[in-house]
Amino acid sequence: MQNGLLISEIRTKLGLSQLDMAKKLGITLAAYKSYEANLRPMKIQELDFLSNYFRVSLNALLGFTHNLRVLGSAPIDYKYLRFSLRYIRRIHRITQKKLAHDLQVSLPLIGYFEKHPETLKADYLYKFAKYFHVSVDYICGKTLKKEVL
Repeated sequence: MQNGLLISEIRTKLGLSQLDMAKKLGITLAAYKSYEANLRPMKIQELDFLSNYFRVSLNALLGFTHNLRVLGSAPIDYKYLRFSLRYIRRIHRITQKKLAHDLQVSLPLIGYFEKHPETLKADYLYKFAKYFHVSVDYICGKTLKKEVL
């Protein structure tokens, strides 16, 4: 799941309120507060927006690294992400059924995410990256560097 503490720290350093960020994301203040408190996973579009707005890696926003590398502000390429989700699973010879079992999600959800990656939530992306030991930024096409987590 997203690193709410880091998101809060970066927002504060930029002099923005929680309400400012909620407006920028187009969500309610209550929803934004639940993101910073790690009570609710962000949608991938919101995570991508914060990555681009704060100019930090998705890996940092998901708590995989403390390195706040400055990245470009290219949005996630959902065609690439769709390819990555399937490709990474298949090169490891993991079936959708096994992945669903191991990540404790439903089998139809795995298939749906592979066809419609724009519906992903931060918690699934986190679990997927951790399971396969690969960078979230790589999975999403934000970098070509296949870091091992």
